[in-house]
Amino acid sequence: MTTAPQPQFFAGDLVEVKSLEEIKATLDAHGAHEDLPFMPEMAAFCGKRLKVFRRAEKTCVEGYGLRQMSGTVLLEEARCKGEQHDGCQRNCLIFWKEAWLKPVADAKSAQVHTLIRTVSAEGLAPVKTPEGFYHCQSTALARATGDLSKWNLAPLLREVRHGELTVGGFFDIMKRTLINRVRGLMGLPDLGQLVGQVDKGAKGDLGLAAGEWVEIRAPEEIVQTLDVTGKNQGLSFEPDMMPYVGRRFEVDFAVRKIILEESGRMVKLSNTVALKDVTCRGYCVKNCPRSNTLYWREAWLKRVEAARRDTAA
Repeated sequence: MTTAPQPQFFAGDLVEVKSLEEIKATLDAHGAHEDLPFMPEMAAFCGKRLKVFRRAEKTCVEGYGLRQMSGTVLLEEARCKGEQHDGCQRNCLIFWKEAWLKPVADAKSAQVHTLIRTVSAEGLAPVKTPEGFYHCQSTALARATGDLSKWNLAPLLREVRHGELTVGGFFDIMKRTLINRVRGLMGLPDLGQLVGQVDKGAKGDLGLAAGEWVEIRAPEEIVQTLDVTGKNQGLSFEPDMMPYVGRRFEVDFAVRKIILEESGRMVKLSNTVALKDVTCRGYCVKNCPRSNTLYWREAWLKRVEAARRDTAA
């Protein structure tokens, strides 16, 4: 990792994605800038104006924990739809190097563009190796980031300064980190981590489709579907899912296949859905900005009849 450049963009700033020709000039022979690939799906955003969601000075990376980045931001609702990656449904919020963006001169009168998805993949990073491994920002994230000590408070303090974390939130994270450290030494799971005793819990069989409404079951019901590692047939019930328990949401889409971040392999899923506007808030991983889509087994949900639907707070 090189010396971190001075930040150019912050949450709420309106930026314009540079032209594909300008962006290609920043890429190496592998279609990446500082080891972060510019994916074919990102070409659809070129020339569009979007707001900065968060700075990405750190991020969680599956298999590696929390790692640091530089000169990178996330844009509001700019998610990868996997069109060029065989329909991967991870729905990742895309990372943008600041070298790929430019400020909007008159932000007050400028409007955010509605995206029209047309993809030009020529000259961009390859999406799949001959061995069947997929190449994307997710699978390249370990290389595009650097080590970050668990006790390095500098990223959190910068987030407080930039308004991406409150002072109260900072102390809550510190408190949670210390408590989980003690719980780990005692052989206990992290706060909010549900664990069960079943060998192979049922995934559920609701046959949910986009547009249906569901209520997330109570913790005592979810526990009955989990093994001792807190997983249901390999899928974790994450601590960051706990704040949503007992609430009602609309099904966004059925999740059928995703690329694994650690291996680059595509895996198939069943009886699993994503819920609209339900993402990881990063609270359990020191304010990670990725806002990953959370995946829900149908066994953790129950269908809500029309007469019983309500709006989640």
